[in-house]
Amino acid sequence: MRKGRAAMRETGLKRLTSGAFFMGPALLIFAAVIIIPIGMSMYYSLFQWDAISARIFTGMDNYTRLFQDPVLWISLKNSLFLTLGALLIQLPVGLFLAILLGYKLRGSNFMKTIYFTPVMLSTAVLGILWAQIYDPNFGLLNNLLIKLGLQSWTHAWLGETGTALASVIAVVAWQFIGFYVVVYFAALQNISDEVLEAARVEGASEWRIVFNIQIPLIWGTITFTVLNCVINSLKYFDLIYIMTGGGPNNSSEVIASYMMKNAFKLMDYGYGSAISTFLLLFGLVLALIIFKLLNKGNAKFQ
Repeated sequence: MRKGRAAMRETGLKRLTSGAFFMGPALLIFAAVIIIPIGMSMYYSLFQWDAISARIFTGMDNYTRLFQDPVLWISLKNSLFLTLGALLIQLPVGLFLAILLGYKLRGSNFMKTIYFTPVMLSTAVLGILWAQIYDPNFGLLNNLLIKLGLQSWTHAWLGETGTALASVIAVVAWQFIGFYVVVYFAALQNISDEVLEAARVEGASEWRIVFNIQIPLIWGTITFTVLNCVINSLKYFDLIYIMTGGGPNNSSEVIASYMMKNAFKLMDYGYGSAISTFLLLFGLVLALIIFKLLNKGNAKFQ
């Protein structure tokens, strides 16, 4: 009996050692890239610091300032609009296109490449390209509207407070649709053809197959894409910085760009760290709420 217990302990120790051997490097990298920077950011948020002079401990002053900062609430509102726009455009369009590609229409392989091309392009290139398209004087969009006789629809798209954010959201949504097309297409391919054919034999329409069979069977993938879209949208920065810089008059400022502006332009690392900590906590809370809601939706399909 004792020998058996000793053997079990030895086996458990070997498994633990081998697991630590294989997981150790990955955990070290994760800690170095994710955990330690988050901890340092939370620590710096308690100081007034310009990265040059000595740090001055201010406790929770940066957080008090944060909640009294009107620009922060504007940037939070804009981040939520960006997230909502991405959810309502990227995911439904991506799913619709993935379903169409599943019918193996002529040219579907070529279309997969076309849809995914914006994802592969540099964000800097896309930002410059779309800034030229939106240009009020010689941009493609305004010239097209003029040729269609819609002069009243022309705008300085990135220079007006009423259109800047919507213009950027349209580009962000367009850029990542291809990613979700690929994800949904891969998930749909895992559904057995026999299940779909049996439904068709029973007289189910294509719409009923989509809503009653395909969507419930890939609900796990849909949950992943919703959470991925929310998290990535909340921390989005690249195109905002390139196309508008958060302007005009903070109308396209998002939390990530406001954090970067305070930390690296104004050299207020303490306040920038407080904003980044707020973004982290807000994103975690929002992701948990959405995850619970999606799980309730999944329960209805069971």
